[in-house]
Amino acid sequence: MDLKKRRVEVVLQIMWESSLAKHVDEYFCSVNVWREGDLFPRKISDLVMYGQEGEEIEVNSSEIKSMISYEKRKVYECKNWQFKPPKSLSYLKLKKGRFYLLGFFKGLPGIFEGNPFPGRILDIDSSGNFVLDANHPLALFEVKAKAKLLKISKKDSEVGGRCKNFWEASLNGPGMQARYKNNPTDFELDNPKSFSRLDENEDTIFYHEPRLIGHIDRTCHHNLIRFYENKIPKSGKVLDLMSSFESHLPEGDYEVYGLGINMRELEANSRLHHRVVHDLNADPTLPFESDYFDVVVCDLSIEYVVRPLELLKEVKRILKPGGKIFFSFSNRYFPTKVIKVWIDLHEFERMGYVLELLARTEELDELETYSLRGYPRPVEDRWSFASNFSDPLYVVYGKKSDQ
Repeated sequence: MDLKKRRVEVVLQIMWESSLAKHVDEYFCSVNVWREGDLFPRKISDLVMYGQEGEEIEVNSSEIKSMISYEKRKVYECKNWQFKPPKSLSYLKLKKGRFYLLGFFKGLPGIFEGNPFPGRILDIDSSGNFVLDANHPLALFEVKAKAKLLKISKKDSEVGGRCKNFWEASLNGPGMQARYKNNPTDFELDNPKSFSRLDENEDTIFYHEPRLIGHIDRTCHHNLIRFYENKIPKSGKVLDLMSSFESHLPEGDYEVYGLGINMRELEANSRLHHRVVHDLNADPTLPFESDYFDVVVCDLSIEYVVRPLELLKEVKRILKPGGKIFFSFSNRYFPTKVIKVWIDLHEFERMGYVLELLARTEELDELETYSLRGYPRPVEDRWSFASNFSDPLYVVYGKKSDQ
């Protein structure tokens, strides 16, 4: 096929390991080959231009390092006045291990106003002076990458517009979910204000009326189902924690329990065999026997939990030895009910927050994170006018120790 008429769909996969977990970050690309095919590393460009459907290649580590190499000169010792976020974000306070836009920092060589890339706070002293690391968040990790060609199609015509550097986009975010040199990130888990909400009324009031709507678009919904198809056993007892009118489970021989806050929503969910109404923020104790479930999934809800460590202890209790726990989320939430710390975090840092919760829960191990971005939003979706991209998918998961 003439390269000027060739369009391909490719998934880029970034794989790496931190002190707490294994990580996989994927990015979907719909590539106009004639205009964007040469914006990848050489091996991926060859795949995009000449590869066949189903073909997969690995990227040379040297080509990855060229974009994320570590440089000592990008670590700055700063005075407290050099952190100057815009007035609308003046409430932000620096926290050790957290990320902030480099454009928020003043008087640093090589850092320009409006710089959109993240920098990490490595240390803060009692005077508010701090150490800022402006290196790529993946710079200290060994990173592997793959690309798989999913589909080849023919363009009928050429259109104008801006070229997209998919390779650069795929590396924008990964790394932010990891600790720095195994030092716990300061998510202020011991600060009650981190779990405050705009609406502090009982959740039963807010959720009194059923919301029979999807909380992610259909593409993200099917991507989550596909993820679970590859990660959870094909049978067993499953708890759909903080359930609603829709589950995201694959087909299988499951006995599914749904625990939610609105019975009408649970009754509308045909995947559930058992339905339990329970307000976890009022009482995080789970009304189930110990060592009972093979899998617990908590989809699109962890951002509303005000006592997450207490909840995780309960999840661990009700899981069988070797049982698996999954927390999935996207970038949508009810703004009046979401916890404060969630709002202040980058989407990839939110994976780090959930990962920290799992790491602080004894007997949970084999921790992993997964992200998937870049898919097109369905044209029939009500929010397609606002974004061409499907809702991103983030999953943090692990298992209860067999011991």
